[in-house]
Amino acid sequence: MRYPAFWQRRGLTAWLLWPLGVLVCREADRRLRRARPRRLTCPVVVVGNLTVGGTGKTPVVIALVEALREAGWHPGVVSRGFGVKLGIEPLDLAEADGATVCGDEPWLIRQRTAAPVVVHPRRRQAAEQLLARYPEVDVIISDDGLQHHRLPRDVEWVIVDGQRGLGNGFCLPAGPLREHPHRLRSVDAVLVNGADAAKVLPEGDEVNPSTYRIDFTLEGFRDLYDDSECPPEALRGQRVTAIAGIGNPSRFFDMLEAGGVRLDAVPLDDHAAPEPDMVGRLLRKGRTIVITEKDAVKWPMPPERPGQVLVARGGIVLPRTLLDGAIAGLEVRRKNQPTTR
Repeated sequence: MRYPAFWQRRGLTAWLLWPLGVLVCREADRRLRRARPRRLTCPVVVVGNLTVGGTGKTPVVIALVEALREAGWHPGVVSRGFGVKLGIEPLDLAEADGATVCGDEPWLIRQRTAAPVVVHPRRRQAAEQLLARYPEVDVIISDDGLQHHRLPRDVEWVIVDGQRGLGNGFCLPAGPLREHPHRLRSVDAVLVNGADAAKVLPEGDEVNPSTYRIDFTLEGFRDLYDDSECPPEALRGQRVTAIAGIGNPSRFFDMLEAGGVRLDAVPLDDHAAPEPDMVGRLLRKGRTIVITEKDAVKWPMPPERPGQVLVARGGIVLPRTLLDGAIAGLEVRRKNQPTTR
């Protein structure tokens, strides 16, 4: 969905919708208080957000999968599969043939990590399927799902967009929040993507003491024509067309411009696939097109020659203290898990 401008300020529209937002906040609190999920046979880490729209969860999930694997764990991932129609049974991405049937984010996670990924709107059902199919999995990472209380969790991370923060601080539809900001107090860590926490988080009791800044680092570009790689400075000084169908496209555009790239920006709705007609027109102009990895998994047509479409590649390095604390907690929690599946 689009992120309307009035979500960033407390103007007339926001105040008119504020009573509805209060009801949403109260209902979210009620569901949280009543949640009594049954434990699974391995610990669960939920990587979620308080706001509607992208905050950078997928790069965090990818980084966490890689870090846990390096620490000797065998992670698996569950995700909703936004924008696709699934049947009663969860979908194992080992049996999927592309992002159109499972969603762009889980498909990207599978491509980047090769970890087992199971998709279904009912994340507990997805988790049970994951454990049944992959008995070696000893920790589950949920891509989103902070408000999906049937899924038990041992660790909760909230990702906050460093540009938008918590918006105007109101709940839907008056603002971008799914829950009241005081929910930040109860999670294990708050990760602010691209800014210092003091600049975007509210002051007072809502601030979680375990707050970290994270940054997406551009590592280079992959040519969609032949998968060849080029360094991040390869486009410095050039004018390109940049397309981004992510939650906050301006974050992608700003990153390219910070690297000296001149661009014509084409923002798309989050999860939107580029239309073939639009792509055809842009390709005929002859200018290099730069896209995100999330857009690459649903790109509608292959390039005809090298240099036409480049995919920006990069990632997030998670703070060592954050990882050490999470892994230590998972070790303790794993010892207290049920032993049968």
